[in-house]
Amino acid sequence: MSDAEYRPAFSYESGVVSARLAHGERALLRDIRFSLPAGAQMALIGETGSGKTMLALSIFGLLPENVRMQGGSVRLDGQALCGAKALARLRGTKLVYIPQSGSEALNSTRTVGRQLCDSLRRLGVKGAQLRTLAMEKLCLAGFDAPETLLDKYPFQLSGGMAQRVTIALAACSEARLLIADEPTTALDVTIQAQILELINNLKRERNLSVIFITHDLGVVANMADDI
Repeated sequence: MSDAEYRPAFSYESGVVSARLAHGERALLRDIRFSLPAGAQMALIGETGSGKTMLALSIFGLLPENVRMQGGSVRLDGQALCGAKALARLRGTKLVYIPQSGSEALNSTRTVGRQLCDSLRRLGVKGAQLRTLAMEKLCLAGFDAPETLLDKYPFQLSGGMAQRVTIALAACSEARLLIADEPTTALDVTIQAQILELINNLKRERNLSVIFITHDLGVVANMADDI
């Protein structure tokens, strides 16, 4: 395919992302550009405070009130992503986020099953199919007995289990872009390897574009197409 025919699944230009402070304005990100074809994985690596999560928030339209993006561009399947309402419709469906701490990201007042079913309803799934599909997604996330998870609350899960539930939630979508924001930081080496493999499996099954955010080059050295 020629350069003229190439259509990335996702492309990003930061322009200038800056924060309004008491004594002026400070640039947080400047002139960052990249694109990803479907099924590709890019690792975004930097030390704590370097702006990795701010970049992710700018993609999702979730920048803090005192932060703005000027001259930037975010495109998914050739379409520009702009406007709060449009982005709100895409979050959790076409744009999916796996956070650093699954325990903190999950809704503590709702069972695992209800949270999975809520996501599936957004895709039009109804009735008895909801529970069946919810268990299928938990199996995809590495749970051998998914029926035992459905009625549990997040506080009843270990850190590794909660993180796998966030992957199951990501599978309850029509995601075209998945951002995994340091999802292995608080986990031991064995669970880290499981989480990385599950994200890879999800990427292959859905032909997703993936941005993996980390401060540890060793985590993604053998799995990223670009760094």
